[in-house]
Formats: sequence, C-alpha cells, structure tokens
Amino acid sequence: MSSLIAVKLSRSEFEKFRSLIHKVTGIHMRDEKSTLIESRLAKRLRHFGMDSFGMYYDMLQNDAMELQVFIDTITTNETSFFREPHHFEFLKSDVLPKINSPMRIWSAACSIGAEAYSTAMVCDEVLGTKIKWEIFCSDINVDVIRQAQNGLYPNKFIPQISERYLKRYCLKGFGRQEGNFLIEDHLKDHLSFKRLNLMEALDKSIGEFDMIFLRNMLIYFNNPERKYIVENVVSRLKPGGYLLIGHSETLFNITNCVKQVKPTIYIKP
Repeated sequence: MSSLIAVKLSRSEFEKFRSLIHKVTGIHMRDEKSTLIESRLAKRLRHFGMDSFGMYYDMLQNDAMELQVFIDTITTNETSFFREPHHFEFLKSDVLPKINSPMRIWSAACSIGAEAYSTAMVCDEVLGTKIKWEIFCSDINVDVIRQAQNGLYPNKFIPQISERYLKRYCLKGFGRQEGNFLIEDHLKDHLSFKRLNLMEALDKSIGEFDMIFLRNMLIYFNNPERKYIVENVVSRLKPGGYLLIGHSETLFNITNCVKQVKPTIYIKP
C-alpha cells in the first residue's frame, strides 16, 4: 500500500491526462493542476492495485465506464449555498416579482446542487404555488448529479443558509444521517436532472429558459471554447431572459449574443 501512495505523476503522464481531459470535456488543466490530478487519481490506482499512472491511462483507452469515473473524479469542484448572493437578490427583487407565466431556470453546471436548491428556496418563497416554476439541473459529472438528486448535505453547509430557509426547507438528520441535513421533498419536486456536456450541441428537447446560471465554469476553458459554450447555452435562453456568470468571469471580447445589465448579469436581446 505504501508503494502505491508514493507513486508520482510524471510530466509526460500529466500531459497525456491533460490531453484526454480536454478531448473529452473541453476543459483546460493548467500546469499547476498536476498535483490535483495526482492526488485524485491516486485513489483510482489504489482501487485497481496499479503501480503507475501510465497503467491507469492505458486502461482509460478501452473502458468507457471507468472513463466516466475519471471525469467525475477530476471535475468535482467546491460549491456552496447562496454563493455570490447578489444573484439571488437580483432574482428575488428584479425577476420573480415580474413573472406572470410558468418560470424555467437552468443550473447549467449544477455540481452537487447547492446553487439549484438556493434558487429553489428563493423561487418558492416568492412564487409559492401561485405560478408554476421549475429548475433544470445539468452537469458533466454523474456523481455530483446523484448527490444533487439526493439533496443530502453535511452540516458544514448550514451557516450558508439563513435560519428561515433552514426551518422551512431543511430537515435535520438523525441516526445514520447524524451530521447531515436533507432538503424537503416538496422543494426537490421542482428540480429535474440530466448529464450534459456543454461542449456538445444541446438537444432542443430540454426546452427554453427564463434564466440560466452558468457560473464558475468558463474559467476552465479558452476563449474560443467559452464563446461556443456561452452561445450554445444562450440558444436555450428566451429573448429577454438572463444569463448569470461567476464574479471571476467575463464575456468581454467573447460574444455579443447577450448584453450586460449588471456585473456578471446579462440579458438576451
């Protein structure tokens, strides 16, 4: 076991994995991500009893199921409830009060669902049952989609959620679920989930949306790929609908398919 833990990722192996990640997902792994790839893939080496990253890379060439596990392992990212709160204030004060027909929102890189459930709490508080609303959630990572569907979270996330939302939408875990909390079923009923790669053409069957959250994922792509992803996603945005991106991202010199109305908030003309 100790020899497996000590295995190091060589530069040539890193380049192979970086190329594979880009080919499959479009994501660019910067040089400083070598340590992250090494630490995350070490678990897969231990799982298979392999003594080199090259052996694991060779396996990925002929094992589609493990390739998805590889993608899930590499693309798992930190997230939080009510991240970038000005977006939820905008939704609550500027968007939802004007809604008079069924509302559809897309969490386009939903991760474990914290963004989607934050959005759902706001929608339920403002719209309730007066107007039909739904949230479509997608991610390239099937593992985080399963977590999002379960709606079960460790208590470390509790400080991110206001007390009134905790009382209204969250259940305290007991017994085997001690240390966790669960999102109420009536809130989960408004969400649907699907695995999507935003670097691939979108099926029109997903419908159109009044608002799309596309936050904190464009940073992993180069400008031509950012342009493709944004225009691909915006093709599913209704005219007059809003696109929200992360605070460290910009669409300047990327695309003019949307117009900025506030920092990180854009509208489709």
